[in-house]
Amino acid sequence: MAAYDWHIDTQNYPVMRIVSPRNVVMRGIYGMSFAYYSLKERLPIILTKVIDYLSRESGKIKSAHGASDEDIRSLIQYITKLKNDLVTNKKYELLTVDTPEAKKWNEFIQNSDCQYYFTNVWVFSECYVYRRLREGCELTKNLRNFDPFDEQKEKAFMESLEPMCVVADKLVTMLPESDKDKRKSDFATLLKICLWANKCDLSLSMGEQVNLKDDASITSRKLLDPFQLVLDLKDKVLVDDTAKICDLVITKAESMAKAIEGCPEEVKMEKAEGEQEEQPEHPPCPAKMTTPQCVTFDIVCDNSGYELFSDLCLAHFLISQNIVKKVRFHVKKIPWFVSDVTPKDFEYVINACAQASFSKEVPPEPRSETADGESVQAEGPRIVTSENLRNLGKEWMKYYEDGTFVVMCDDFWTYPHVYKDMKLYDPQLYRKLQFAIAVLFKGDLNYRKLLGEINCNPSLGFEAALQGFMPAPVIALRTVKADLICGLPKGKWEQLNKIDEKWMEKGDYGVIQFCAKSEALKVADRPCAEYGETCSGDKCGQHMS
Repeated sequence: MAAYDWHIDTQNYPVMRIVSPRNVVMRGIYGMSFAYYSLKERLPIILTKVIDYLSRESGKIKSAHGASDEDIRSLIQYITKLKNDLVTNKKYELLTVDTPEAKKWNEFIQNSDCQYYFTNVWVFSECYVYRRLREGCELTKNLRNFDPFDEQKEKAFMESLEPMCVVADKLVTMLPESDKDKRKSDFATLLKICLWANKCDLSLSMGEQVNLKDDASITSRKLLDPFQLVLDLKDKVLVDDTAKICDLVITKAESMAKAIEGCPEEVKMEKAEGEQEEQPEHPPCPAKMTTPQCVTFDIVCDNSGYELFSDLCLAHFLISQNIVKKVRFHVKKIPWFVSDVTPKDFEYVINACAQASFSKEVPPEPRSETADGESVQAEGPRIVTSENLRNLGKEWMKYYEDGTFVVMCDDFWTYPHVYKDMKLYDPQLYRKLQFAIAVLFKGDLNYRKLLGEINCNPSLGFEAALQGFMPAPVIALRTVKADLICGLPKGKWEQLNKIDEKWMEKGDYGVIQFCAKSEALKVADRPCAEYGETCSGDKCGQHMS
């Protein structure tokens, strides 16, 4: 990565004036890396803004949460100390809340080779800061459920209503079951809508609002049209495995549907004597299953607001085209990296869509002339409203209620581990992912964890970069906002670096990458998490949903 224009403090930090070396993990000790900049500049600013928000809006926060002045004071003091520890590169402190998850975190800290912010792996330190921020809330009496980023996420949603209405108007034309070619084309388009929605990341902008209006390619347009953005940014997609993804997902979904249909585990339970109606059989124990019970697609979410909306659009399309029967959204259990989706955010977005109110008249384009010089009458003004967005929101609420859309928030997503270690730290989650026809990972944090936080050679293939993490076919969509990447054609990284030394910071480029390989689903080598408590090892009523 090229030299950056920030100050590199080698007197107060154990920092070297070098870029991150190739094939090593990203750490804050490399002063010319985005890891150093994030720990030195971005994270302290994010914490400062939380402190300012608590001070500025204390009355509103107290009213909403039934909190006291002491709650606000103690949380501000906690975050202030956390920020000071970060900027002075203190040693990590253990969590003091008494929960099983916190105890695991303490084990991770104690077993870590480097227990300082700048010397440990970048992703560990970042995750640790957000986990500590959460602990500050947990230690108060009345702010245990407080989300310091809630207001920012809701504001970002409201400022994205225009592009959401435009996408909703187009999506409703994609939902009726269509022929093979159109289905594949629409699938590909929606993947790219999801890609460029990833530009809206509040953690990268240190909490400042980011939306599609900021993109230079559409600032002069009269309408914020994400479909036009897909066309305008075609050359900015550095790796595009869209066609492979569409082909494999559809083919694998059809194959799995046939396997499920012919599976003896699907045989219905016979009526017991005297029963009036058939009772549905509980699915078999997931630890023993080798054929999934449902054709499922998984999305490991990144940002709330417009990006989550785009994920919902893709999910709705997959359901309506009868490609899959269920979509599982993996979200964060606690507020995370400013704008990451939580269960509360998921419900907020679908409810806000169902109640959206927006209307805009878009003036017609100027009159144009044909090659013969004849004047062409411009079309009349276009009216964009939230009617279709509201209808979609209502359908998503039904999907959420009936289990077509499932929200899952396993602790692992807020652990500091990279994904090649998932099977070691959370084999149950790894097995859950194996039941999907594919898993879509969104955004930079997921991408960094997929690559093991290693600054690999940019031309290293995506499959090799995953280091064996293949619970299911893996799809990665991210706009580039951190200085690690894989799968580029040889020489492309150097070419882009000559054009703009900061191209990996800005989110102007994106990748759609795919690894079709996956580990075969076999009988598990251990029982499921509920065995011995709510499970007898025979039938399962809820696990693996």
